[in-house]
Amino acid sequence: MRVLALALALWWGWFDSSLGWAQTLSRSEVEGAVEMRLHALLEGTERGLYVSRLTCPTDLKLADGAVTWELAPGVERWEAGRHTLPVTVFVEGATAARVQVSVTLKQRIAVPVPARDLKRGEVIGSGDVVLRDLDLAAPLPDRLRDPQEATGKAINRDVREGQPLQAKWLEAPVVVKRGDRIRVTLIRGGLKIETTGVALQNGRIGEHIPLRNTESKTVYDAQIIAPGEGQVRSW
Repeated sequence: MRVLALALALWWGWFDSSLGWAQTLSRSEVEGAVEMRLHALLEGTERGLYVSRLTCPTDLKLADGAVTWELAPGVERWEAGRHTLPVTVFVEGATAARVQVSVTLKQRIAVPVPARDLKRGEVIGSGDVVLRDLDLAAPLPDRLRDPQEATGKAINRDVREGQPLQAKWLEAPVVVKRGDRIRVTLIRGGLKIETTGVALQNGRIGEHIPLRNTESKTVYDAQIIAPGEGQVRSW
């Protein structure tokens, strides 16, 4: 009878010569337990992060008893992407094992995207950019937060409809083009003089560009203050 009992114990995987009565947790059981705890932590951050994939490298053979889990700190600060998560396993409150779990996170958030294909040089109007829920596999630190950030800006590259917009793709629109005749105001103390100049290069509001005086042909720099308007503070 003792031989039969021993054979049965070995068959069901509950006996270990060094630990006595033991239990084996399969990789899928470990993954399920860790994912459940990780999900609770990520949900608490309210950042839209979720587990896309979680992999444990091995089964765990543990002493018999109640199993609890502790995840390494810092999960709350994670971004979308691949991570290694150290996990400590306790049996009846005592440390029984440590394992490194591979985790891939995605982030579901509302992102400003073009409502249509945008061509390089286009000025974005209201309605050209909308919010859309996307699943990001990696962080986009330069992404826009609000569609209004893009309104009135020029796009400096072709962007497909639905592609997350990045701030570095936007710039102030050109309001003066090379060869345009623009009105120039000279301010010196209380003196104000108006004249006309020809732009020698494209310009955006706030930029200084070279102009040629239409009468004297003198070249000077002026700051673009509005479409078709420049200002000079010294001559």
